[in-house]
Amino acid sequence: MSGTTPPDGPLPRPPRLKEAAAPSERDASSAAAAAQAAPTPSREPRRVVLIGAGHTHLLLVHWWGRRPIPDVDLILINAFDRFAYSGMVPGAIAGLYPFADVLVDLPALCERCRVTLVVDRVVRLQSARQTIELAHQPPLSFDVASVNIGSVPSAEFLCQTHRMLVGLKPLATLGPRLEGRLRELLTQHREAGRTDLMPVAIVGGGAAGVELALCLDERAYRARWPLELMIVEGGGDLLPGHSRSARRRVRRLLKQRGIEVYFGRRVVGCHEEGPSALVLDDGSPLPCELALWATGTAPPHVLEQYDLPKTPRGFLAVNPTLQSTAEVPVFAAGDVADVFGRPVPKAGVYAVREAKILWNNLHRLLAGQPLLEYHPQRSFLSLMTCGDGTALLDYHGFACRSRWAWWLKCWIDRRFVRQFQR
Repeated sequence: MSGTTPPDGPLPRPPRLKEAAAPSERDASSAAAAAQAAPTPSREPRRVVLIGAGHTHLLLVHWWGRRPIPDVDLILINAFDRFAYSGMVPGAIAGLYPFADVLVDLPALCERCRVTLVVDRVVRLQSARQTIELAHQPPLSFDVASVNIGSVPSAEFLCQTHRMLVGLKPLATLGPRLEGRLRELLTQHREAGRTDLMPVAIVGGGAAGVELALCLDERAYRARWPLELMIVEGGGDLLPGHSRSARRRVRRLLKQRGIEVYFGRRVVGCHEEGPSALVLDDGSPLPCELALWATGTAPPHVLEQYDLPKTPRGFLAVNPTLQSTAEVPVFAAGDVADVFGRPVPKAGVYAVREAKILWNNLHRLLAGQPLLEYHPQRSFLSLMTCGDGTALLDYHGFACRSRWAWWLKCWIDRRFVRQFQR
């Protein structure tokens, strides 16, 4: 769905970032009022373009439906017409709820919120010219833009050349892709008269990899799929960034489930002819017929076509205001951005917290006011699905696995997603 294309009308130079003030409720209210009252240099509406339907941008679209800025058009660009909430995807893979419960219908959401949706892929952003080039449609100009396209697993390029590797992204299609590939292999396994277990690997021992391993194991148990699961982790332990107690509990649970973990091994390739196997960094083969690629985060390759400053890791460099360090009218939030001087883990909870700052700063930039700064929380509650109706809770060094932790996770996740599904 696309709307009328307003003509170009770049904003005045944004306020210098050194003038940014600390956030407050009063500032937020006055910024919203000022943006609505600010005179527009021309009668044509200004244009705010959101690139990517990430956690942060979905909240902005939702809030826009309640309080749009007069004389401003909001456009959301996303490569797919569905958004999959990452916190619920492992539970859907475990069969705890339908995959449809994980998805947000973007056309319906944007129609309700009076936002123009462009389903296309961004191939280039030129901040100096304030234009966005698309794969299949004419370029879009913008007055203010924001990037919230997330991250990708590191070395994800291997998934594009090896059919036995299943990449996590795009999440909106992960469920059907994974299940379709598994059913195909299981059919071949059965028709060949094999009675052995089919080896399946999860590459990456972070929260995503461990959660997927536990949930896929539970799904295989319920469906009686003859799978032998393993985790291949390049480091020396699981769940980096989590507490010792959480790591200890996860190691114990994986052992109970019979999921073997290979530490200090990196996957560098695959053998797909003859006996299928992953090729490890020491050259040795690891028998495997299917692998889920859940390695650590890396910047999306398309960022190479964004003329914006990047950090040494390749992510977009933003100030604490979430505005690009180039001081152009471009913001970035979530995994795709590294906040200068305030490093935070690549986790969805931070993207959600950044939404309020981004919402206020869009108003303030349009009104020519100083921007607010984002102050990330020092810690956050982690809830990881175990696939069996329990969840692992990890907070401030305390960790436990229980059913009530799963109920809490379900309540938080469903509450977040339902606000976009109504």
